Amino acid sequence: MSLSSTLSGRLLTAVLFLLGPLVYVAPLSAAVLLPVATLAAGMMLRGQPMEWRRIGRALLVWLPLFALMLASGLWALDGKAALTLAIRLIGVIVLGMALIRWCRDLPAEGLRRLLPALAVGLMLANCYVLADLGLGGALAHLSHASRDNFDFATYYGRGATIHAILLAPLGWGLWRAGMKRLAVGQGALAALCILATHDLSAKVALAGAVGGAVLVLALPQLRWALLALVGLVALGLPLAFPVQLDQAQECWMFSHKKSALHRLYIWDFVVGRIAEKPLVGWGLDAARRMPGGQDTVALGENCPGATPAIGQKLPLHPHNAILQTWLELGAAGILLGFGGLIVSFGQVYARSRRAVAAVLVASSVAGMLVALVSYGVWQEWFLSALMLVGGVAALALRQDELAAPPARRPV
Repeated sequence: MSLSSTLSGRLLTAVLFLLGPLVYVAPLSAAVLLPVATLAAGMMLRGQPMEWRRIGRALLVWLPLFALMLASGLWALDGKAALTLAIRLIGVIVLGMALIRWCRDLPAEGLRRLLPALAVGLMLANCYVLADLGLGGALAHLSHASRDNFDFATYYGRGATIHAILLAPLGWGLWRAGMKRLAVGQGALAALCILATHDLSAKVALAGAVGGAVLVLALPQLRWALLALVGLVALGLPLAFPVQLDQAQECWMFSHKKSALHRLYIWDFVVGRIAEKPLVGWGLDAARRMPGGQDTVALGENCPGATPAIGQKLPLHPHNAILQTWLELGAAGILLGFGGLIVSFGQVYARSRRAVAAVLVASSVAGMLVALVSYGVWQEWFLSALMLVGGVAALALRQDELAAPPARRPV
């Protein structure tokens, strides 16, 4: 390797090592790590064909969605904000596509440190988180001492959700690289850390990843069932609302998981607004400006002996990728966005053998579950983190190809 490629490889190694600690203690930094990782991966391929055409073909399916995002500024509640957000999101997706493509093309000599660096960084982060949980949040409070009602138990939740999505491709890549002890050790420590946090979506994502992998290993054709399910849920989810809870059900949710009860109120409100503009939605970034969204609702007001909790009907975003897409871009956004997702995943699944498909499905299921109950779908840190996961999956696939006999390598 040339000197520039060696230095770029060290930069990408450092980015992957830092991803673990930063995703737990400063997850918003993913938006910074993505462009640095993409730059480093591209520089590692300096002097080699850069596969711009393949990147272009991968982006082709997303161009109609990009056009809709930009056009939504014409009818958005805040046209300037919609246009600005569209440009930023397009940038994140383009960077992510380039990172994934370039990670698939990295030379064998540039791979050996990348996944181990990520694993070591994540393991150090897990040890830190577990130690802090044991100390009652003493470490987290050092940087958040001025915040009232700081909940250290949920502080590490964002990192846990991203780690759950990362786990399958990272473990598989390490295993195929011959680092089986590291693969098993980091997986076990990750599961322990995820289960120790108070983030339910991370735990659900972990369980979904395991379940998805097992099902596809048992019956590979189920990978296509997953894509069909994504399409069905994307089209039909608004029909599941409003949810009518009786008093006993509402009080049980209030006492066990207030945030879940609040989600139902949010989703009921959002579906009502979707019905008002179902074709192209209210425009990008409309969720935070939705009329009536700042109105409050009293959770648990009908529960005997309970002190009601006050929440907004729509606090910034719906915490559901499908409903937010319906709300802001309508049926057109669902068809273009989730249609593009299904096509992209389908192309990768079609070229993957059983074990690889199981790994990809595991990570996909985990990511989808998180997107359906947490975060705003347009949050740049979250999209950037998903793109970084895609880069890790590409590295794992590259490692799998190098380890497989030539006749068994994917086309």
